[in-house]
Order: sequence, then structure tokens, then C-alpha cells
Amino acid sequence: MDDRVGEASAVAKILGAAAFWSTIGVASVLGGNYVELAFFRSLVAAAISLAFIRSASKASLAAGLLLGALFTIYPIAAVLAGVGTAAYLLYTAPLWTTLEARAYGERVNKQSAASVALVLAAVALMALSASRGSISVGGLAAGLASGAAYGSYIAAARYYSRLGRDEEVSLGAMPYTLFVSAPAALAYTLAFGAGDLARPALAGLYLGVFATVIPYRLFASGVRAVGASRASVLATIEPALAAVWGYLLFGERPGPLVLAAYGLITAAAALSARPPRGA
Repeated sequence: MDDRVGEASAVAKILGAAAFWSTIGVASVLGGNYVELAFFRSLVAAAISLAFIRSASKASLAAGLLLGALFTIYPIAAVLAGVGTAAYLLYTAPLWTTLEARAYGERVNKQSAASVALVLAAVALMALSASRGSISVGGLAAGLASGAAYGSYIAAARYYSRLGRDEEVSLGAMPYTLFVSAPAALAYTLAFGAGDLARPALAGLYLGVFATVIPYRLFASGVRAVGASRASVLATIEPALAAVWGYLLFGERPGPLVLAAYGLITAAAALSARPPRGA
């Protein structure tokens, strides 16, 4: 009985983390200035994480730079491509994770190759949709870039986690996200002026707490009980929920090509999360 309660609690934590993450696009759209918003998100997450861990390791730096790129690029995708589409483009991560994993000495099995093929097919459908004007070309590019940053972070996190450095690539990485988001915000401010900082500051505060520190802690806690593979499958509700928020709040209605791409990306994420046969 206790095992079942513990497992149910772990599943709830992972679903809760995914639900929080699904609101990133909404906050990005409502936050107004997405470049300054990314800076405030990093600043809040860094301040909170420093209360728990302070790391000057190479692992924290590498993970932080990749997360900083993700924090900075993803809001652009949400604004230009739409909340739902940006979330699904983020889940092209299996493609980039597989490519990056080879650099860390991991072998690419048939399962990973199949997930990459599904992602490539989805990207082709979205590119076709963009050519017809259904998706912003800039939004598509930003979404793919965010997926690349996320996939690269996952590959790096896997590598360092095998060395027992989980906290260093999660909370320990947060201060280093400022190495990317702060220069981007400064450059934007110098070029276009600071503008109204209230909206991006509030959105960044929300993202730093409810879309970064809390869900990362929930997810890490849940993974220990249900395993990484099952947790990754459960987390695929994130883009589905993001698409729902996009429809309900902003009237986003993806066309048939984009919907087909959503299905392919979901299948790729689920496939890449399954343990290899014989494992």
C-alpha cells in the first residue's frame, strides 16, 4: 500500500512539473518583452538556487550556458510561432540529444534512430506549413533552436548525472544561465531601450519560481521513484497542455499539417524515453 501511495505521489509530482512547464509560453506572451523576461527568469532562479547549492564546476557551467540559451530563445518561439507550436518544437529535443550523445561517447541504437526519423518528418511537415504561411518562419527557427538547446542540455545532464553530479546540472546550473540571458537583455536594452519593465519582471518572477525551481525539484523527486524513462513519457503532457492554453487563451488553431507534426513529435518523445530492448 505504501509503495502504491509513493508511486502515485511521484507520478503526481512529474505531472505537476509538466503542467507548470506548459505555462512558460503563456507567461512569455503575456510578459511583453521576451528578452528582458528571460533575464528576470534567470535572475530569480539563480537567487533561489544559491540558497541550496553553490557550484563552480565545469558541469554546472556547461549546463547553465545551455539552459541560459533555452531560457532566452524559447520565449521568442512562443511569441512568434504560438504557445502550442513552440512547446512541440521544444520536444524535437530527441534529435539533438541523439546527435549530442554521440559526442559524449554514447552509442545510437535503433530506437534512438527511429525517434530521430520521426522528429525529422515532423520538422519537414512544419517547414511545409511555414512555406504556406501557417507558421512564422522566424518562430519555426526559434523553436528548433530551443529544441537544440534543450536536447544539448539533456545530453550534458545525462553525462554528468552518470558521474553523480545531478545537483550540479540542475540547481547548480541556474546562476550560470545569467551568462547568456544578461548579455542578451543588455544588448536589447542598448539597442531598443528598457521600455516597461514591470510586465517582464512579473512574468520572469513567475517563470523563475513556478516554471523553473519548483518543477525542476518536483521532476527530480518524482524521477527517483518512477525512473527516467517513465517520467519522460509522463512529461509529454507538457506540449499537449501548452497547445490547450494556446487555444483557450489566444485562439491558436493549428492546421492539419501541424497537428500531424504534433503527433509525430509526441511519438518520438515517447519512443526515445523507452528503455532499449534487453536493458
